Formats: sequence, C-alpha cells, structure tokens
Amino acid sequence: MLLVIPYFILWGLWGKYFRKIVTEGLKYVGDYYIDENYKIPPLSSVKININGKCAIIINGGTGWATIRINGGPREKVFKIRLLNAVGTLEIINESRFFPIIVSIRRSP
Repeated sequence: MLLVIPYFILWGLWGKYFRKIVTEGLKYVGDYYIDENYKIPPLSSVKININGKCAIIINGGTGWATIRINGGPREKVFKIRLLNAVGTLEIINESRFFPIIVSIRRSP
C-alpha cells in the first residue's frame, strides 16, 4: 500500500501543473483574440488561415493531432501548441476511431 501512495501524489501534481501550462499558454495570444472550435472526424483535416500568434488546444479522443504550416513538414502535437506564423495551418486527425475537438485562440 505504501508503494501506491506516491503514484497518486505524482498523478495529482501532474494534473495541477498541466492545467497551469494550458492556462498560461492561452494567455500567449494576448488580450484581443478570436476563439474557434472545430470537431475533426477520424482521418480528416481542417485548414485555417492564421496571422500571427496562435494557441491550439486539442481535446477528446487521443489528444494527439498532426499540423502542417504552409504545406511544410508534418509535426505531431499533444494537447497544446503555441505558434507564431502567417499562412495556412492544416490540422490533421490521424486517428482511425476517435474524433478530436480543437480549440484555436488566434490573434485577429
């Protein structure tokens, strides 16, 4: 039983600090922003035009997504990604079974 207690403590600390990372990441965009939510079905993608700072939050399913900026190389993303780019952002759900919900907070 004593060996299980540290597991619960570490799990609680992980959750606390992960929430803090996400809330601070959302502040990255600034005071004026546009919030958008997309539900991406399995094996599908969405293209979005971005102009400057952008925070991507991935919920549901696996928590993993693949992004491409301006048709460049694919990058795997887990839960949160901060970007500062201009152009087209493609978000790809490579899961075969689970849809993902993507929240994007971007500068206007």
